[in-house]
Amino acid sequence: MVIAEPVHGIGYLPLYAAIDRGYFSKEGLDVQTTTLTGGAHVNAVLSGNAWGFIGGIESAAIANAKGAQLESVAGVVDRANVYWVARKGVTINPNDIAGSLKGLRIAASRHGGSVEIDTLYELKQLGLDPSKDVKIINNDVSGSELSLLKSGQADIAATSEPVLGQGVSQGVWGEPFVSLPDALGKFAYSDIVTSKANVKKDPEAVKKFVKALSQGMDYVISNHDGAEKIAEKEFPNMQPAVIKSTLARTYKDKFWDGVDITDAALKVDLTVARAAGLLQDSSNPATAKNILDLSFLPKPQ
Repeated sequence: MVIAEPVHGIGYLPLYAAIDRGYFSKEGLDVQTTTLTGGAHVNAVLSGNAWGFIGGIESAAIANAKGAQLESVAGVVDRANVYWVARKGVTINPNDIAGSLKGLRIAASRHGGSVEIDTLYELKQLGLDPSKDVKIINNDVSGSELSLLKSGQADIAATSEPVLGQGVSQGVWGEPFVSLPDALGKFAYSDIVTSKANVKKDPEAVKKFVKALSQGMDYVISNHDGAEKIAEKEFPNMQPAVIKSTLARTYKDKFWDGVDITDAALKVDLTVARAAGLLQDSSNPATAKNILDLSFLPKPQ
């Protein structure tokens, strides 16, 4: 069972832990991840080259509006992993963020991705017109915002962990001046999405997958030291200090809160995507009823 991911990120640690700890193997499943940028993680599921993807439910909703049949079966990241940072030398007035941003260039990840969607939404919440008041620069490869700001090609980055921590440690930018985990609250940010055909074909495999993922989630929530060791394996090129600070922020901002997806968290996700202008609903708009299948979640003990 191949799970396509748009980036290799700390937020996906519950999935990596379930693989590393052998929880999937104990269920008789061979689960692997593959990193596909530029939206290819969604296309991989649509084409049948991947069993599922980990990412925003809004990506499934956008695909479904065009005729796809995708649904989410479990949650992973419960807060928006998006932070705004300014390159060294760019001053942001905390009392007038909107005014400070006018005319600046914002690196906002790939077009149509969760980072850009959330950024467009937040710009509008600040009273800014993303098409006129700022310049959005799309960078398909996660982490390229580091080079964009370092070279002076962008002033602001909408970035995520672990790239956020890397930029801080390298002195490219300082601490975030906007934290979307705080601004948006509980949010169905990254989830396991597969096709309805896969669910119908082998519901027992889905049940086993969600059970193992839940065990991985429980592990990273309860065992911070163990989570750090798994992160060191997954990100061998990151300095241990950066991994430690990245995980500290992740725990503080409550990225992980089980594998359930509440209707309220889904509503925030879809509201943001619609307001940002990326989700154009068809005659069958996305709702909890037609885009979630949480019947496979482990029953509370």
